[in-house]
Amino acid sequence: MNLICSTTDARPETSMRIACPMRFAFPMRFAFPMRFAFPMRPRFLSMMLVACCVSVSLSRHTPAEDFTVVKDLHFSKAAASLTLDLYLPQASADRSPCVIVIQGGGFRPQNGQRFKPFAEHLAKHGFAAALISYRGSPEHRHRDTLADVKASVRFIREVAEKYQIDAERIGATGRSAGGTLAALLAVTGEDDDPGSRIRAAVCFAGVFDFVSRFTKQEQLQLQPNSKKKLKTNGEWIGPAFSPEDPEWLAASAITHVDPSDPPILFLHSRDDSTVPWLQSRDMHRAMTDAGIAAKIRVYETGGHTVSPEDRNSLDDMVEFFRTRF
Repeated sequence: MNLICSTTDARPETSMRIACPMRFAFPMRFAFPMRFAFPMRPRFLSMMLVACCVSVSLSRHTPAEDFTVVKDLHFSKAAASLTLDLYLPQASADRSPCVIVIQGGGFRPQNGQRFKPFAEHLAKHGFAAALISYRGSPEHRHRDTLADVKASVRFIREVAEKYQIDAERIGATGRSAGGTLAALLAVTGEDDDPGSRIRAAVCFAGVFDFVSRFTKQEQLQLQPNSKKKLKTNGEWIGPAFSPEDPEWLAASAITHVDPSDPPILFLHSRDDSTVPWLQSRDMHRAMTDAGIAAKIRVYETGGHTVSPEDRNSLDDMVEFFRTRF
């Protein structure tokens, strides 16, 4: 809140307005400027300046109308930068399901903040949402990034009781690189690491088969920037591209699909010129062939941000999670 304090000295020729950025952990509303008509002594004026200009942080909990945000929770020892913001819905008698929100960005390091609308939308509809950061290229490869995402799931389970989260109802969502990571999280859950397993995922415009992306003509025709993407994807995966290279296969979620995987909803726009919508089509087919109750929705418009003209794709995300949780 920016509080504007108008102060007027006893002498009419001296008047000032002081902008006061102040943060409170409880709602405050002022519909009027604060005015002082009494003489302002120098010492008192100094005190007013200090009081108004110091930013007062009373809590790391930031309340909003429909949810609360707990910021900067450190979830992994791998790096000091690995923090998450936890969005909590309005309190209820039942524990809330939680969705890990994974920002996209070319597999570069991300702090998650551009994906606040995802977390806010989930929190407004009764879900907790963990807006996470992660490491990425060129300093880190795909295994490090996926390890960060899995660490965030384990952390949410560790703090589930504290924040009234249902540890058995955890999912993940993301767009572009975030969609890729959400799918990898879903299909690489291991029996020896039950803490990182999830119940469902929603993937917006992700890459699920890096080999077909750069070898199949029908996909190359839909992405005019394929040469650039081959370079940037390669920086994240590691070795030079080869259809048989183990690292390129390991980074492709489609190679990990088995009947024990949780269901995924794939959302993609047909006019996406960055990641071909055929990536979602083929991944959906692989999952349904394995007997998994995967779903897909392809919009005619919306581009790589999956923002169709006639609906909010975030509503489709919420609807799917409700059916799975």
